[in-house]
Formats: sequence, structure tokens, C-alpha cells
Amino acid sequence: MAIQSQPTPFTSMHASSEVVSESNSTSASALPLVSRKKQAAVLSSAFMAIALTIGYNQCYGVFQEYYLSPSQDVLVPSPASRVSPPTALLAFVGSLCYGLTWAGGILVNPVISRLEQGKWASSTPSTRLWRRRILCLLAPRTITISGVLMVAVGFTLASISNSIWQLLLTQGFLVGLGMSFLYFPLLAPAPEYFTNHRATAMGFILAGGGAGGLILSPVIRALLSSVGGRWTLRILAGVNLLVGLPTAWAVPRSNFAASSTIGSPERRNTHVSRALASRPTFLFSAVAAALQAAGAQLPLSFIPSYTVILGLSASKGSNLLAASNAINAVSRVLTGYAGDRLGRQNILVLTLFLAACSVFAFWLSSVLTNTSSSLSLWLAFVVFYSFSAGGYYALFPALIAEVFGIRQYAAVNAFMLFIRGLGTVSGSPVGGQLLGSPEEGSRAYTGIVYWDGALLAGATACCVGVRWAHGRGVGWKWIA
Repeated sequence: MAIQSQPTPFTSMHASSEVVSESNSTSASALPLVSRKKQAAVLSSAFMAIALTIGYNQCYGVFQEYYLSPSQDVLVPSPASRVSPPTALLAFVGSLCYGLTWAGGILVNPVISRLEQGKWASSTPSTRLWRRRILCLLAPRTITISGVLMVAVGFTLASISNSIWQLLLTQGFLVGLGMSFLYFPLLAPAPEYFTNHRATAMGFILAGGGAGGLILSPVIRALLSSVGGRWTLRILAGVNLLVGLPTAWAVPRSNFAASSTIGSPERRNTHVSRALASRPTFLFSAVAAALQAAGAQLPLSFIPSYTVILGLSASKGSNLLAASNAINAVSRVLTGYAGDRLGRQNILVLTLFLAACSVFAFWLSSVLTNTSSSLSLWLAFVVFYSFSAGGYYALFPALIAEVFGIRQYAAVNAFMLFIRGLGTVSGSPVGGQLLGSPEEGSRAYTGIVYWDGALLAGATACCVGVRWAHGRGVGWKWIA
């Protein structure tokens, strides 16, 4: 389990926050100095891992629109021939993959920590030779390479599937689990290599999701149109092997493990204690993570299909999704930079609030107007939402390190990613159930828009709660 009890009593929020702050500063000062060359290596490897995993997940909407089209060649019978297309079930394929990419961290985190400390590699003369050899092979690199191979196998098996339940097992479960094995080991240690510019660095790393979506979205659309769904999935398997294996090989070691000595071993916490889990900042953060993950993926899942409803082609829909990812990538870098100067919590709350406002101001207006201005409102929504939604992705990892301490980062981040995975799995499938009939035109998306706006508004309120609880515990600061 991710939550364990500790004998240390939880006295008060103020005292706990002071302990966390002191521990955070002590841990940060105890970490060894990192060269710019090493920082650049960490940035580039983590950026590529995010591009391969989150970048793909953010453009699954292209696959979803393809599977629902009459021209698809994967599913038998074609979903387009049914009276009621299984939109929610097909959305669940992408949501399952995205959710597992995040949620798998709660399993990978303790494994990676033990491998780095050599806890499972210790042996005695009585240990059998075959067991000693296997234990010596265990390393974080083993996890990441296994993840790349699992993703390639998942895409390959999906290419020979012919039903939705088979896609759930392959393109959903297997690919998602493999991506979590690549995603978390490269992302988790990254904040430990940066101090003053941590939010900027994390913004750059997480911009890989937008950059990957920018490239993959039009490429996947072009492949689907030219070679069909089955060969597109096989090509994706090959690309993941070609790009993923070098990325997996470059996985960095935790900076805590690098600073350990024989006399005073350093180790990241891998479990969230009950005292920490009962803090208001943790509770607000967990609910915000679930609500934001459920709401943020909804527009990305339905950008291609809603664009087609407005009268544009499927290729225009994929290009619009690519543009959304490009704007989102730029936003993550800029909001990370702004967070380092104006306060990470301030910018996170502001961007979440603007994202929720854009849903009601532009997307809802586009759905209800049903005139020639619907397309203009939709384009305005894509631009405004894509920019404002990038703030949470860039700032939330840095906020975890700031609020809970760098030593607690890996444990809290893994737990929050698990919560985000659960939220992602529920967001788009529920949206698919709320989707109306094709005869309604753009108004068929009314329920999805209200659902998305409510989720993002709730996430904004919870992040305001984090800001309030943290300020109450350590003292209020305008820049925080």
C-alpha cells in the first residue's frame, strides 16, 4: 500500500509544516552539486520520455475519431455501422492507457528506490549462483527498457486485433503499463537535479508532452489515411523501439542515491505516511489531481470529432489537435518560468481558473450558438484552453517539492500520479456517455462541456485550498 503509519505523532499543521520546510532545506543542501552537463542530460532524456508517453496519449483522439469512421480497417464490425456507436468504450481505450501511464508510478517508485540502494542485489555465499546473477541485473535501466519493449509488443498486438476488448488489453492496458515503466523512472529524479529554477526545468521537461503530440498527431493522421490502422500501429511499435531504447538507457540515478555514503545512507521516501496524508494540503492536492486529470483530457479526446461535426475534415481535426499540443508545450515552459518568479501556487491557480473559464466562455458558446460563429468560438477555445491548461502540468511537480519537501517528492508525486490515473480513466468515458446523438449536431456535446467545466472549476477550488492551507501552516506569502 502507498500509505503506512508512522510512530511520530501529528501535532499541528503549523509544526508539521515547519518540520517539512526544515527537512526540505536540509535535504536540498545535502544533495551534491550537479554539473550543467548532467542537468542537460537529465533534461533531454526526461523530455524524450515525456514526448513518447504523454505526447502519444494526448493525441489518442486521432485514433478515436478513426475507429469511429466508416473507413477504419481494424474493428469488425465497424462501429460506424452501429445504431449507437461505442464512443465511451473507445474513449476508455485511450483513458486506460493514459491512466496507467500515471498510475503505474505507485508501483514503480518503491521498486526503483530499492534497486538504487541495492537492497535486492545483496547476496551471501550461500545464495545460489543463478539468483545472484539475476539480482545483479536488476537496475532502473532494466525497468525502463522493459517498458519500451512492453509498449512495442502492445502496439504490435493491437495491430492484429479486431474488437474493442482486444484494443483495451493491448493499446490500452499493455501500452499504458509499459509507458509507466518508462515515464516514472525518468521523471521522478528530475527535480532533485535543480533548485532555483526547478519550475522552469520541469516546465521544459513536461513540454515534451506537447512537442510529442505536435509531431505525432499529424503523422498518425497521415499514416491512418495512407496505410490504414494496422500498419500505423506497427510503425508506432517500431518508432518506440528506435527512440525509446536510447531514452530508456539514459535513465538518471536519484540524486539522493548519488549522495549516499556508507555511514549515512540517503534514500528517497517511497511511502506516504498517515500524518502526511491527513494534512489539508495533501487532501486538497489529491482531489485537485483527480478532477484536473479527468477534465484536462476531455477536450483533447474530442477535438478531432467535434471539428468534424463543425464541417471540417478529419485531417483538419488532427492538425488542430497538433496546434493545441504546440501551444500547450510553449505554455508549459512560459508558466514554469513565471512560477519561479511570481509564485508557483499563484500561477497554477490562475491558469486553472482561466482553463475553466475558457470552457464556459468559448466551447459552451460554440455548442449553443450553432451558427457560422461556432467555428470561430471553437478555434478561440482551442487556443485559449491549450495555453491555460499547460500551467498545471508544468507547475504541479514543482509545487509538490515546495509544499511537501524534496525528500517526500517521489512518494507524494507517485501517489498523486496514481490519483491522476484514476481521474483520467473516468473523465473521457463519462464524456462519451454524455455525448448526444449525431442528429443533434454540435449540441450533442453540451453535456460534455458542462462536465468538463465542472471538473476544472472543482480542481481550481481545491488548488485555492492548497494555497490557503499551506499559507496558514508556514505563514502567508504573496509570492508562493
